Amino acid sequence: MPDCKAILVPVDGSINSERALSYAAYLAVQCSASIGVLHIVNLSSAVAAIGHVGTGGYIPDRVLEDIQEAGRCIIDKALKQLPVQVEAKGFLEIGSPKNTVVTFCADKGYDLIVMGSRGLGAIEQLVLGSVSSYVLYHSACPVMVVK
Repeated sequence: MPDCKAILVPVDGSINSERALSYAAYLAVQCSASIGVLHIVNLSSAVAAIGHVGTGGYIPDRVLEDIQEAGRCIIDKALKQLPVQVEAKGFLEIGSPKNTVVTFCADKGYDLIVMGSRGLGAIEQLVLGSVSSYVLYHSACPVMVVK
């Protein structure tokens, strides 16, 4: 792998992102690379899932804090799974996951993105998830999609 010194791993707490993290850890050890663990809070889907928006369409501070805390827990869990010899840092961003991964990677200068695919049922296993598909086609650096 040509000069891979920084690997970005988007995580969402799913088994697929855990598999991607495992592959990234292996590559990081082999290449002496660092890992950036990125969790993206998509407020529109998070609010829809919990069904709690204040009057006027704003998100109450406590709900936003809870969503961010859940994201930090996902990052902390991921960082604890990495080998001690791998330099790693966690990042929490708010936005659209597919756009944020591509922009964050370019802004921070990562050499490789390792991310999980989506594979829930027979049909979905044939097609990449919308985020991984978007990142694959729009990223300026190589992308490894782990099934």
